[in-house]
Amino acid sequence: MATEIRIPKLGMSITEMTLVEWMFGDGDQVNVGDVIYTVETDKSTNEVEAQDAGIIHPTGTEGEVYQVGDLIGTID
Repeated sequence: MATEIRIPKLGMSITEMTLVEWMFGDGDQVNVGDVIYTVETDKSTNEVEAQDAGIIHPTGTEGEVYQVGDLIGTID
């Protein structure tokens, strides 16, 4: 079963953030703890790590603004 990659909740008042960069392309192997993407809020830039190992399938677009909880990819 695929693991969903979602925009994380990084603070109480943050409701949306920009997907800055994917570190892996579609079909790449990722391991637990690998930084898989970065997001930016009005106050900071944060790296997000893989919570599961497998093949990544990013669907979110770099430069787009997403709401906390939005699905932006999967790891199979």
